[in-house]
Amino acid sequence: TDNVFGREEVLHEIRSTEEAQLRGYFSALQHAGLRVQLLVVGNVGKEPAKVLASRLVHRVQVDQTGRHIGGLLMRDEAQRTHALVASRPVEVRLRNPIPLDINHATVNSYQYGVPDISERVKLLLLGKMIANPVYDTLRTKKQLGYIVFGFMSEHVSVLELTVLVQGSKESPDKVDADIEGVLTDFGNTLRSMSPAEFLKWKASVRSSLLQKAQNMGQEADRFWSQIANDGHCFQRKRLALEFLDTLQSAEAVEKVFQALRQGNRKVSVKLFGVGRELEVSVPKSTNNKNNSTVNATAPLMFSVSSINAAQKQRLIKAG
Repeated sequence: TDNVFGREEVLHEIRSTEEAQLRGYFSALQHAGLRVQLLVVGNVGKEPAKVLASRLVHRVQVDQTGRHIGGLLMRDEAQRTHALVASRPVEVRLRNPIPLDINHATVNSYQYGVPDISERVKLLLLGKMIANPVYDTLRTKKQLGYIVFGFMSEHVSVLELTVLVQGSKESPDKVDADIEGVLTDFGNTLRSMSPAEFLKWKASVRSSLLQKAQNMGQEADRFWSQIANDGHCFQRKRLALEFLDTLQSAEAVEKVFQALRQGNRKVSVKLFGVGRELEVSVPKSTNNKNNSTVNATAPLMFSVSSINAAQKQRLIKAG
């Protein structure tokens, strides 16, 4: 549920929530059953950790009077967070909710899917390689925004390439076209990348993978990420390093990049600031010749006044 709800929605619910209502929710939740996942780190041995887990399970299943009230849920019984994998390009257009704010924002995500170890390593390389071209072109050269990033991100095990631009110089439609142009140029760079330059990127990724946890919190996060998503691949770093050693050129990365560009899984969110409100419902033509992502497939477009619960349900029903 991270980042699903906006600040206005959270504040509205906090103001309207009463203590009795909250206690009732917790009681109903406990009666319905819970899935328990526990990670213990630090100077606690295996047996004491098992005792702690047993106490937690008992507390979930038994109320203060000793009455059995609920049960533990298995993985397939519990609610799970799902990622919507786009079957065609999707575009969401909305106004900037901040009053009198002239800034726009464009977030383009290109979904890849759930990768195996080899694909994950190639996508990790891609994320390293693309960060500077995105920043140098869109931020430094074209000065489209004061916040510009290109990176790989993960949503419920689905990896995607994300390019984010925030600023007031150009409309989101123009920025979208510029993003596509950067990606086209980057594809050309990948195809002509020399083996020597590729080895430098390999070394950079290897350094990142070999970086050890600096504190107990980072160590716990590494383990918990595999527990929370039910991946349980605690040897992923070792496997990634082994596969990284087999790569000798940028060709494999270029193939993954083309799969991203041609997969018809582009999700674009465009936020329009003051002065561009009319463009929310009337897209402005940009004559973009670089948009090879969509393969001539028109995006499924939504123009919304705000992102609230009703609008989210509309997007879900639309698939």
